[in-house]
Amino acid sequence: MPKKSLAAQATPLVVQEHIQMWGKAIRAQRMVLRLTAAQLASRIGVSVPTVARLEKGDPGVGVGSYLGALFSLGLNSVATPVLNPELWQSPASKRVRPTRMESGDELGYF
Repeated sequence: MPKKSLAAQATPLVVQEHIQMWGKAIRAQRMVLRLTAAQLASRIGVSVPTVARLEKGDPGVGVGSYLGALFSLGLNSVATPVLNPELWQSPASKRVRPTRMESGDELGYF
């Protein structure tokens, strides 16, 4: 039985499924564009074995490699839609500081 990578073990199932979809889309689009794995590797600055791992949906490959491949193949807007700026411009994005504990408000940690 093949050993699973630590990245695969630590990655939630829904995330693994999305990464595998990205991998399938990358391979399919590369074939449509009639690019070799070496050509795609050169475009995104990775090795040919890394392209093979991308296309298999390996969660151990860096997200930058996935996004670079998606962008280079013209799939970025479909696979990774633009997020609403309110997500990072809201007041909730400000620094959070721990609240001070009043004496007698102990949590029993120490």
